[in-house]
Amino acid sequence: MTAFLRKYGVAFLSGLLLAWSFPAVKFHPLAWAALGILFVRTAKMSRADAVRQFTAAGHVFHSVLLYWMVANTYWAGGWAIIGQQLLCLYLDVYWCAFALAWTLLRDRMHPALLPVAAGLTWAALEHVQSFLFSGFGWSALGYSQGPNLAVAQWAGIGGVTLISALVVAVNVCLALAVTARGRARVGFATALIVLLAVAHLGGRAMIGTADYTSEPFKVGIFQSNFSVEMKWDEEYSLEMVRNAVSKSRLLADRHQTDLVVWPEALVMDSFDDPVVTDMIGELAMGSRTAVFGGGHRAERNPYRSYNSSFLMDATGAIVETYDKIHLAPFGEYVPLSEFLPFVSQVVPAIGNLVRGTEVKVLDAGNRRLGPLICFEVLFAPMAERLRAEGADFLTVITNLAWFGMSSAIPQELEVARMRAIETRLPLVHAANSGISGVFDPYGRFTLVDGAIDSEGDYRELIDGVTPEQTIRERLVGAFDLPAPAPRLIEHGPAWFPWIALASAALLLAIAATLRAPGTPR
Repeated sequence: MTAFLRKYGVAFLSGLLLAWSFPAVKFHPLAWAALGILFVRTAKMSRADAVRQFTAAGHVFHSVLLYWMVANTYWAGGWAIIGQQLLCLYLDVYWCAFALAWTLLRDRMHPALLPVAAGLTWAALEHVQSFLFSGFGWSALGYSQGPNLAVAQWAGIGGVTLISALVVAVNVCLALAVTARGRARVGFATALIVLLAVAHLGGRAMIGTADYTSEPFKVGIFQSNFSVEMKWDEEYSLEMVRNAVSKSRLLADRHQTDLVVWPEALVMDSFDDPVVTDMIGELAMGSRTAVFGGGHRAERNPYRSYNSSFLMDATGAIVETYDKIHLAPFGEYVPLSEFLPFVSQVVPAIGNLVRGTEVKVLDAGNRRLGPLICFEVLFAPMAERLRAEGADFLTVITNLAWFGMSSAIPQELEVARMRAIETRLPLVHAANSGISGVFDPYGRFTLVDGAIDSEGDYRELIDGVTPEQTIRERLVGAFDLPAPAPRLIEHGPAWFPWIALASAALLLAIAATLRAPGTPR
């Protein structure tokens, strides 16, 4: 064991520190150095040894970052642990690929080019990870910098992958400043300082003032905090809607909202059921507010079930629905089940749902709503498309009650923050068990601030309540929704990942043609 730790201890430490830069520890400065120690450790190693080091670090990183998936043992038994580790092994492949690319660049390229080349290569691999096999970009390094609001602004230039590239470039500069000698060490130390200064000061200069006057709009949020057990118990289906209607009515009347937003899967009966429609219609007509919420939609002949959402206008009519397109693998469907039906028997999906087929922008009075349901917040191109099709605010409805008090909830919130900054659109975040509130187009977050008890009395939360302290609480909030903000580079967040992919491929191709220093001609 001692020899094993001596061999891989640095790699394990690197992965652990990097995971701690994300919520729940949320010490984001760690990301700027955690990989640096791994680069130092592998500076002189053979390619095979470096690959083993990076793979070990990646596995620790993903195992700690995604520990919350193990909470599904309550629902899926031991398969949740196996599934989490299989996912970690798949994600390790990207770290292995980076190690292969890094050692090629390290051995063939001029050291001065390494920070840029490594940053672009890492960004390219994160981009591939975000869409390959349906995509899982949860662990992108840039998400660790959400609370670092200055650095987070670079997402508005090149998406979250640009932030990841900056983080990796700084780590490479740090490693080269440690391993280089003489004037080269001074040069890399200077580059390190300059990169950090540009990342923070440049980002700070991009933070603007949100516009709350040109397109006034008031949004109410009901954070329902209904347990998963209640949602699957038919006896509570109507009671959950009654509770939501009652508390939303008090909120809407108190603040005269234009729109009330409910979280994902609050309406467990099909929302075209007349009983359900009438109940929600009483809220809409009585308070003269539109209602947007998550629910279940079913089709018959043949039977199809959707994780869906609905928009009801102030007349009590459901004017539009949106069906979730990006379903969660093994949570809402079983991948490849049509080709390998036995998989469904071994690892059954909780929902066995059908994916939607159409991205939609919904008219919500004088504003246009771009809906994203839970897992869809991971997909930056989807948010970009909603903006391109006219959405002037995004709405994420989600239900992470499956994962209890784990860091899945604050991690998902940081993903949502990046979508707001990338699109420069305000984002309404309505979560069943937390955390709920509104992001402005620069990523500043306003938290739900009130609660309504069973007697109908409203109370404000005490000052200083943190977002994490609102998890698993039944809360409400009303927010002035700002207008969209101008973008510095219109298509930057959409284009940069592809530019990084093409640039990394070119740099690696060039490196492959070069002779390593000291190689005979």
